[in-house]
Amino acid sequence: MLQTNILFLDETNNDRSIMAEAYFNRGLNNAVRAFSAGYVPATRLDRHVFEVLRDNGIAPDDYCPKPVDIFLQAYSPRIDLVVGFEPMADQFKFPIFPYKPPVLVLKVPGSADREEIGAHHKRAVRETYADLRLAIDIASARGALPGSLAA
Repeated sequence: MLQTNILFLDETNNDRSIMAEAYFNRGLNNAVRAFSAGYVPATRLDRHVFEVLRDNGIAPDDYCPKPVDIFLQAYSPRIDLVVGFEPMADQFKFPIFPYKPPVLVLKVPGSADREEIGAHHKRAVRETYADLRLAIDIASARGALPGSLAA
């Protein structure tokens, strides 16, 4: 059986996409693997994202921001599904991946969007993580995402 590869894609790969990758991969299902990337990746993982992942039982040392370009190379894993997020800056367009995988968009505000309405940064990251978990669980239950946990 071939592995299904999902790519969570966001602006900096330092918020929604990297937390979605971490949450999705927390299970033991080797048939489905999530990756994440950003259009303009941050230089290092945000300390609040690191803390929220650690607080939720995920080893944050395994995650770092990556550019989307690495998933467009011949040696890259085949991407079977691309997951983006709304709201996302209009300047970013989904790249053309080999094999033209389908695209799913989850409506989850990033922590920066939450800060604009007055939330403290760590609280905004926690809220984003909680909303991501819910959006991924709903998408999985509806069949829009393959299940991330082994049966």
